[in-house]
Formats: sequence, C-alpha cells, structure tokens
Amino acid sequence: MPSSGYHDAEAARHPPVAGEPFAVYTDRAVTPNSSLHAAPLAGESRILPGTNPWDCLWAARDQAATKAAFAWESPGGERLTGLGVAATIHADGGERFTDMRVRLAAALRGAVLRGDAPEGFPGAVAIGGFAFSEQSGRGGAWPGFADAWFTVPERVWWQAPYGPTIETTWIDGGAREEGNVASPRPGAVPMWTRADWTNAVREILGRIGSGELSKVVLARFAEIDLPPRSGPLALLKTLREEHPGCYRFLLADGRGTAFLGASPERLIRLAGDVVSTEAVAGTARRGSTAREDHAQAESLIQSAKDRAEHQTVLSHIQETLRPACVSLESPDRPEVMMLQHMLHLRTPVRGQANVGSHVLDLVARLHPTPAVAGRPCDRALALIREMEPSPRGWYAGPVGWVNARGDGDFAVGIRSVSVRGGRARLFAGAGIVEGSDPDLEWSETELKMRPILDAIARD
Repeated sequence: MPSSGYHDAEAARHPPVAGEPFAVYTDRAVTPNSSLHAAPLAGESRILPGTNPWDCLWAARDQAATKAAFAWESPGGERLTGLGVAATIHADGGERFTDMRVRLAAALRGAVLRGDAPEGFPGAVAIGGFAFSEQSGRGGAWPGFADAWFTVPERVWWQAPYGPTIETTWIDGGAREEGNVASPRPGAVPMWTRADWTNAVREILGRIGSGELSKVVLARFAEIDLPPRSGPLALLKTLREEHPGCYRFLLADGRGTAFLGASPERLIRLAGDVVSTEAVAGTARRGSTAREDHAQAESLIQSAKDRAEHQTVLSHIQETLRPACVSLESPDRPEVMMLQHMLHLRTPVRGQANVGSHVLDLVARLHPTPAVAGRPCDRALALIREMEPSPRGWYAGPVGWVNARGDGDFAVGIRSVSVRGGRARLFAGAGIVEGSDPDLEWSETELKMRPILDAIARD
C-alpha cells in the first residue's frame, strides 16, 4: 500500500492484526477515574478574514496525517474544526453522560483566552460524543473510542453563520488526563445473514402484534477496503460537498481511528436558553425526476406506516423535553426533507430551556430516540442487545460539541462510517413497526449506506 494519505501513515504506525482490521489498538488509554490537574487552559485567538474553518483544516491536511483532527458543521449554523490535542477526557459505563458533564466542566473551567473574541464566540470548546450504549462486557471488535470521548483541540477554527473565522490556539494547562490502561483485543465480528435478518424482523413483528412494543430499530453493517490514497479527511471533504443540508462531523484520534459522517438528524442544540431539536423518521426513496420526487413526497406524507413511525419519535421528544423546558413548540404537520438518495419526514421542535440547563443533560434525556432504538425504549434496547450480532459502537450515538457554559450542538451519529487502517465500516438501521416487510427494511439499510459508499467511490 502506498505510504500516502491519512490512513496509510496511521496503518504503518499501528498495523492491524490479520483478520482483525477493526481491533482496538491503544498505546495510551485514559481511565475514567484519573484526576484532572488544576491549571486551566490558556488560549490566544485571532480573526482570519476571508476564510472558513473547513478551509483552515484542509490546508493543514498534511499535519492531520499524524495529529488528531476534528470537524463539526451544522447546516446554516456554526462551523468548527480542530487539529491536535490540548486536553482529552474519557468516560465509560452507564453513567457516561453524567460523568462527562462533570469532567468537562473541570477541564473547561477557568479557561483563559486572550485576543479577539466577538459576540457569540463559544470560548473553549470540547468536541466528541458517546457510544450508542455502554460497550463494556460485549464481544466483538469496534473501531471506536471509549463510551464517551471529548477533546479540546490544540488549534480551533470557529465560525458563526455569516461571521468571520476565529482561530484559537490552546495551550495544555494541565487539563489533559493521565493514565495507561490496555484496551482488550476483541475477536472476529459476526454479521447479519439475510435469513437471520428476516427471522429477526418476523419475530419483532410478532411481538409488536402482541402489544409488547410498537417499534424496534435493527442495525447492520458492511465493511469495505478504502482506496489506497483515501482517508477520513478526504472522505469528509466529499461528504460535505454532496450533503450540505446534513450535519457533517469528523473525530479522528491521530492514531488511526476515526468516526465521521453526514447525519440528517439533529439530536439537540442549546444556545443560552433556546432549545432546538427535530423529529426525523419515515423514509422513502428519491425519484429520478422532479415530478417523481413530488409524487414520492406526497406518498410519504400520506403513508399511515411512516406517519405513525414519525409520530412515535416526535411524541418521545416532546414528552422527554417538556420537564426540562419552560415552553416547547412544533408544527402540526411534518415537512419532507429531501436528501441525495432519500426523503424523510421531519418536524422541527423549538423551546425555552429551564434556567441552568446544560446541553449534556438534554442529550442524556433524549438519547436514544425511537428513531434509532424503538419504543418502549427499554424493551427495544433489550431486543437490540439480544438480536444484533455485534455492538453498534458509536453508530447512532450523540456527536457534537459543548462549551464551559453548557451550550452545545449534537447530531445523531447516523449515515456514518468508522475508519481503521485502510478499512471502513458502515452502519445503517431500519425501524421495524407494524406493517414492515423484512425485504423492504433490508433494502432501506442498503439505501442508507449509499451516501458513504458513493463518497468512498468518488474519493
């Protein structure tokens, strides 16, 4: 394999074991119980007119071959990219949301910034996310991070909508965590067969018919080789060009592991006391002409199955957020979101959060939504653990950023891919509800993998 591109450099330093391209390799792991030093982060900021955060990161792509790299772009919202590590925080286990809030507060508290800081600038920002569920104790190999993993990049480029780009360079003030824990090396990873998928869907339909639950989301994955010169940054470049209406993200640890994607679904945004989220559920294939698109959109709006699935997700969001909000509003009728290959039903939700709210508290309330798990949630998750042949890792987990004030923005980590040493793993899920057909649901997962497959093919 030629020694050029992100994954080639990393594969040379951390070669995968034959037959285990997605085993976890760690020469420095961070324990959730390690203490943080007291010295705060120190930063210098400056305005970079006439550029944007993505261009800054792309210009530094040679450094991104050996350093951690990050990106977050919201359609019509903030853009954030980063390079290197000033501080990193890990947490594991069932209390990962609460633990991460406490640990991030300690890492970001007292950060000192000198230089230009326009109105709306978020200050010290940590970017990262969470696994779909607690990963400890489950077999299989996953090319990811801890159950929760956030980083304050050493260099950060941030831009508000229509504003200038602000570059901030952070100096490690002792907020980096210490520790050395060997990561387990898991074995081979089982995958769905078509027959097993069909049997699982039929069993779920039987349980739905008996009234045990109303929806279960099953996920599956595929693995492929990346082109020789491909890598996470180049993949994201293609995805952001092809899917400007999605939330584009990249988390690359600088040691060969990366998670990236272009998600159509925001989980939650908190800006001051303003809460923004959305229900995205119900899927149809795009037509080949504008007229066919219109017909497909009308059919999706009129579909009793898709409207019921969408309402399940919307009701979950409303019921879950109301105790944390002074007010919460959404339109009566969903709109149709038009992506490159798919149409989705979408309902925006907006409200005012209670005083003292923190975005991670809202993330913990909402995740997992019925769009990626099912309903009732506990029963759906139990079936997912029982039926899915391997863990999801970070697929469908919350991915985003948070600052010291508790503001932040998170997407659902779908339409995503994990990369490790020249191999890519793509996940996709399908919501099983009354009226679902096993073959159509399998086809839906293949359709949802198309954006990533197309990006890899064009890379």
